[in-house]
Amino acid sequence: MHGAKTYLALGDSMSIDDYTGVQGGGAVSQFFRTLGKNWSLDDHTFDGCQMAGVPRNGCGDLITLTIGGNDLLLNREKFLREGLDDFQREHAALLSDIRRANPAATFIVGDIYEPDIPLSDVERHGLAAANAAIRENCAQVQAIVVPIHDTFRGRSSIYLCLGIEPTLQGAAAIAKLFETAHRKQRR
Repeated sequence: MHGAKTYLALGDSMSIDDYTGVQGGGAVSQFFRTLGKNWSLDDHTFDGCQMAGVPRNGCGDLITLTIGGNDLLLNREKFLREGLDDFQREHAALLSDIRRANPAATFIVGDIYEPDIPLSDVERHGLAAANAAIRENCAQVQAIVVPIHDTFRGRSSIYLCLGIEPTLQGAAAIAKLFETAHRKQRR
């Protein structure tokens, strides 16, 4: 197809359909529908994805990445004890690998929302530090950061289910952030 473009979706359950209750209700699916008929979708998002599980050799004209929440949850004690240096290094390496394989792509990366479960002040501070690391890493590879954390703040009762998964409304909010970032980039 003349002018065909590929949307490469990478990451975790912030992007998938599974928890929305609707086939095609996830952020990737909703965003993909806004792109138009000349686009194809190469979707590598899955529930439980951690940074080590993100494919680094995919190619796309447009890439979205939602990652880091599972890494923080599963390594919670380590990060609270040792800090987030390993998180930042691994995230930076992931972004660099994706950018190296896709030097001209529009690259959109989401930060991490706060789950609808009680967090201690130390955990909340750690999440803020992780999001700061994500922003810093994105600047290094000319990726656009979308503020999922701020968008979800105060809306967890409608944007999240099971304490941590995006509802249909939450997925729509993420898709809208992707769409807005993509539209601004095209100008």
